[in-house]
Parts: sequence; structure tokens; C-alpha cells
Amino acid sequence: IQETQVLTSGISAEFGRFSGGVVNAITRSGGNVLSGSGRVNFTNPSWTTETPFEVSKNQSHLDQLSRIYEGTFGGPLVKDRLWFFLSGRYGAQASQVTLPQTGIGLSSVDTNKRGEIKITGTPKSSHTLQGGYFNNSRNQTNWSGAQSFVIDPHSEDTLRYPNWYVFTNYRGVVNSNYLVEAQY
Repeated sequence: IQETQVLTSGISAEFGRFSGGVVNAITRSGGNVLSGSGRVNFTNPSWTTETPFEVSKNQSHLDQLSRIYEGTFGGPLVKDRLWFFLSGRYGAQASQVTLPQTGIGLSSVDTNKRGEIKITGTPKSSHTLQGGYFNNSRNQTNWSGAQSFVIDPHSEDTLRYPNWYVFTNYRGVVNSNYLVEAQY
């Protein structure tokens, strides 16, 4: 991220007419130095306190450590002309669901595999061409989205959410009067 703004009053007309606040983040684009980041997040359902309902049903939270791995890497392919960016995330996060009708505890795992590749080029001054691929698939086991009505834990299923796209865009200044922007 190159720049962030938090606005709570005196908000510009470009953001529309509303009451509230604006959080604006501008991402960095291209650099002539290779850089990256890596991170591991840890979660465990047993780290949260049981609700009074779960205590009354003698249900304890699942004690299962989940790890979510995330990383980025990017830099120049051709100095001052062509850059790449890669990012990825893998997580299999366990959670505890207590069925409100029966008090039965149910373990659910949300598996997320996300990856992105992006190429940005400036063929000449004031012209930028960008393209990329993004994949963000998820699978949720023991999940229906209707737990408040479910009595039998065997009625839960694995839900699959495939999600991907390919994009390309162009931004360029034709002359002092014309700016062109196209995206697919």
C-alpha cells in the first residue's frame, strides 16, 4: 500500500453524498526492487469462551490449531518498463458450530486457496497496460448456511465456491485533451 486516508468530515464530492466516513487505500504499482512478504496466522476455536447455551449443553469448543499461510512477491522484469506481482494464500480454518435446536456441536472446516499473478507494463510514457489472473476457491465442510434450522448434523454438506477471473486494462494519455481507459 502506497497511501491511506481516513476521512470523517469535509469529504470530497467524488465519494458521493452520504454521512459517515471514508477509508481510501492506494496500492503501489511497480518498483525496480524485488520485494515480498510472508505471514502465518494461527486460530483455534478453543481460544474462545463457550456461550451460556453451549455450557448448558455441556459442549466444549474444538481444540484444533489452524494455520493460514499468506505471501507476496514482486518486482521488475524489465527496469522501468515491466513488472510482475504474485500473491498466494492457503488456509484450512476449523471452527465450531453448535446447532441451536439440539445443542449438538459440529466441526466445520473452511478451506481457502487463493492466488494471483499480475503483469504491469508501460510501453511508453503515460501509457499503462496491465493483465492478470486471480483464483479464490473455497470449500466449507459441514455447512449448509441454515444452522439455525438444522437438527441432524448429518444433513450438513460440503459447499464448493469456485471463483476466478482474468483481467486486462489499459490507461493512457492520448494528448492534453484525451485520456483513454479500457478494461476487460
